Amino acid sequence: MISRKLTKRAADYFRTFVRENIAHWAELMRELSPKQGWGDGDDVSYAHDAAMFLYTATDEQFLDFEMPKDFASGADLLKGLRLFRAQVDFYLKGVEEHMTQASAASQTIPFPVSTIYREYEKCLAAVDEAIRLLVPPSSASPPASDMEILKRIARRFPDVVAQLAKRRSGKPALDMTDEYDVQYLFLALLRLEFDDIRPEDAVPSVAGGSGRVDCHLKDRKILIEFKMTRPGYKAANLRKELADDFVLYGQDHDGHRLFAFVYDPGRHIENPRGIERDLSCPRLPLVEVVTVIREG
Repeated sequence: MISRKLTKRAADYFRTFVRENIAHWAELMRELSPKQGWGDGDDVSYAHDAAMFLYTATDEQFLDFEMPKDFASGADLLKGLRLFRAQVDFYLKGVEEHMTQASAASQTIPFPVSTIYREYEKCLAAVDEAIRLLVPPSSASPPASDMEILKRIARRFPDVVAQLAKRRSGKPALDMTDEYDVQYLFLALLRLEFDDIRPEDAVPSVAGGSGRVDCHLKDRKILIEFKMTRPGYKAANLRKELADDFVLYGQDHDGHRLFAFVYDPGRHIENPRGIERDLSCPRLPLVEVVTVIREG
């Protein structure tokens, strides 16, 4: 049985999330309409349908819901959240499919498609957080793995950047201008989850070249590399840089894992999900490689 305390905490969190985003989703529903000049392709039409669902579903089910009027119990709320999550995941996979098709045809991913993809990722993360808050500790899932924690930080990185850009008058904002800025902020976020963090850790020389890994979680045997795109930076550049990293960091790090975070605020990388999959596989002696690309 889910306690009232857990139910209230999860309900308050998700209701607040919806209220903070509903006006933006209403605007997106209008802005992403094919009638706004985005064309009449199936991908644009699907993005608009997804925007309409996101707005109407959250407006009707979660904007002003009350306990126990709309959900009789914590278990009932959990059921509703899981059903909504399945619907969000369905639309998200459809958007991903359209992005993959556009990339395969060497076409630019339409703005409506990439925009609604970002909103669905954000919504999915919020639903997962509400479910996590709702599930009693006795039946909670096992603790997230180190790589899952890193992926969660990476997924929320653009939201943190956006928040830090909103400062009071006279207060300087934290701008992301290069990889050093990305590394600076990401390392700060890592300290919320990990204790032994070693920035700029030296690695042995390989074929006459040597360097430093951006971050080393030594006790977890995880190497972390940060990238930031710029005009003219394409998928080919990323593939080459990571290939060099695989060779450099693989030496003397047998059994280690590599986490590569790529911040792409200018959306220079086409088909980022496909690139992530291609670059996320073991490269012996590295036992695991995870690449995450996040657009601004």
